[in-house]
Amino acid sequence: MIAVEAGGETHSFDRVVSTLPTRLTIGLTEGMPEDFRSRFGAGAAYGAHCLVLELDRPLSGVYWIAINDPGYPFLAVVEHTNYMPPEDYGGKRLVYIGNYLPMDHPLFSQDPEEILAQFLPYLQRINPDLRRSWITGLHSFSAPYSQPIVTVDFRWHLAPHATPIPNLYMANMFQIYPQDRGQNYSVAMAERLARRLVREGPA
Repeated sequence: MIAVEAGGETHSFDRVVSTLPTRLTIGLTEGMPEDFRSRFGAGAAYGAHCLVLELDRPLSGVYWIAINDPGYPFLAVVEHTNYMPPEDYGGKRLVYIGNYLPMDHPLFSQDPEEILAQFLPYLQRINPDLRRSWITGLHSFSAPYSQPIVTVDFRWHLAPHATPIPNLYMANMFQIYPQDRGQNYSVAMAERLARRLVREGPA
């Protein structure tokens, strides 16, 4: 049995698949051998940051805008409600502004209004009519170790799904190499691991 402590409570499971970044899983797991920690708990990565805007009208007619201008302070503008209807979200228009950055970047410690003040002039290049009054809600989210930085020795640090702890497995974005991070690759990896666990049978 695997014991998992969360929210002040302990739960026991026959098998556990951690989808946290490898480094976090290793750091949170008691009894992980030191050679496994040192080999697979290393590696550089960027953190992910996104600012989510709620608007009372569309920003653009485009679902996904990839930003290739290094002068912009963000990498992607994804207008989710150009893909799913606004009616699914109470009539609000949702825009996701995404970034991958070093985890000591100031953006991770700033409040949403500070971030918006930096982003707004660039969003107005996309739609010059955009005004602050269009934005009715603002949310900032971040996650560490979200984008692996692939180095020449990355394969050496590519952790297996099975860990030295019996019945503890890992499946995360660091393990989809040689593909880059992407939902399609992560779904395929999850399906492969699920089939493996089914084949192996009960713990």
